[in-house]
Amino acid sequence: MKNPISTYIQNWQVNTATSIITGPALLLAFFSASCEEPIEVESDLVPGGNNTEIRYIEIPLEVKHSAFDSLLISSTNVNEGSRRQVFVGHQNSPEIGDFSAQAYFGALLDNEAIRDSVKAGSQVIETKLFLDFNYFYGNDYNNSQQFKLYQLDNILQLRDGNYTIYDEINTDEIVSIDENTFLNPIDTIPSFINLKDNLGEKLLNLARNKDLNLEDTYDSLKGFKLEVEPGQNNLQAFNLASGDSYFEVIYQSPTADTLQSVRFNLVGSSFTHIDFQPGSLIPNNYNEGKTFELTDPSKAYFNNLLGISPTLNLDPYLSFIDTVDYMQINKAELTIEDQGFNVVDNRSEQFRPIQNMVPYILNEEGNFSKKGEDFWAIQNNFNSNGAIANPNGGRFPGSLNYDDNKKSIRGDISFFLQEIYNDPSFWEDENRIIFTGQFILRNSDPFIETPKINIGNFDSFLVNKENIKLKIYYTTFK
Repeated sequence: MKNPISTYIQNWQVNTATSIITGPALLLAFFSASCEEPIEVESDLVPGGNNTEIRYIEIPLEVKHSAFDSLLISSTNVNEGSRRQVFVGHQNSPEIGDFSAQAYFGALLDNEAIRDSVKAGSQVIETKLFLDFNYFYGNDYNNSQQFKLYQLDNILQLRDGNYTIYDEINTDEIVSIDENTFLNPIDTIPSFINLKDNLGEKLLNLARNKDLNLEDTYDSLKGFKLEVEPGQNNLQAFNLASGDSYFEVIYQSPTADTLQSVRFNLVGSSFTHIDFQPGSLIPNNYNEGKTFELTDPSKAYFNNLLGISPTLNLDPYLSFIDTVDYMQINKAELTIEDQGFNVVDNRSEQFRPIQNMVPYILNEEGNFSKKGEDFWAIQNNFNSNGAIANPNGGRFPGSLNYDDNKKSIRGDISFFLQEIYNDPSFWEDENRIIFTGQFILRNSDPFIETPKINIGNFDSFLVNKENIKLKIYYTTFK
């Protein structure tokens, strides 16, 4: 027996738009349904008497891949879906490939700084870059890493900059001290990198110069690039939104007996630059939105930091509903299962499958489909009768979430599939479903079908295609 099914009561509908009346007797049957055998229900409320059956089916889906890596951005605009995270580190896999990430960000004097307190002749005692690391992926965290910080040669935009993962800005001098750092993923103590005194002196001079407004101080620093020396299979991200990532200069003022400090916050149109050399599973021409197969066509791979996503063809579902004259979906789940899914969370290793995926619709041209200003997703915004509340928009997309107990990534798409059954024209023949690790918010231009997608984490999965299925509980008539 399966667990009781969460059932939504609405008008029964058929392909010919004929409706019949349901009632409590049929509702009770839902909660005693076997997923293996049909159940007969007798009720005067059901035309045909005892002809009602509750059934269960698993439908494997057709899977290929697309990559929208050139559209991935990492910006500071949280309102557009950005996590305000930037990544540094490396991941190396014979199957997936060699991956490295470098973080770019700017620095702006804290608006609570008292500029008059920074006196001429102040002596720098120490300069540090504090980093609020909030994401880790990989192993060997009990080994040290060497972080290198560079000032940029060109100015990183302060605002309104949408940099992609392929953008790169030339660097000037290195401002970090040559030393190793240990990161502990389960530690709450802030991590920091020691920096050279000449950077601290530059920061103090900018803080003291009241002829420069805050944007002038930002432009004078230009921006920074942070990278990690290769050698460890570690990747981490730090948070730019919390205020816990910042530069701090400790200095001795000639007019004070105690040490003082000044802070510069990490701001600007931050982004992550990515270098990626595909491994044995990823074809060299995988990018630019092309449909492609992995070199092992039985496998499916997802990674939202690389922009690689499986795409699903619903033809097997369409073929199935052609064989069913009457169907009411009680519950339908899109599932990705693998007993190898596991979460490792300790001081030396950090691994997990993708925690959340958002399904969007690709149209016949391979673009993210748009209805008006909105990108079209598998939606959650249904009204009480089961129909889509806004059929021209995708402002409330559903999602698939990881369940560690069931070793699966799954999401309820009951109403979406029922809508297709009730009105097959609702689904275009060449449409496909694609996953992103981030929401795609509204685009004010209704004619642009190439969204800028904020990058997600490196959380990923590699499974057999046969493990990607539709699981449907439905009621029909004999």
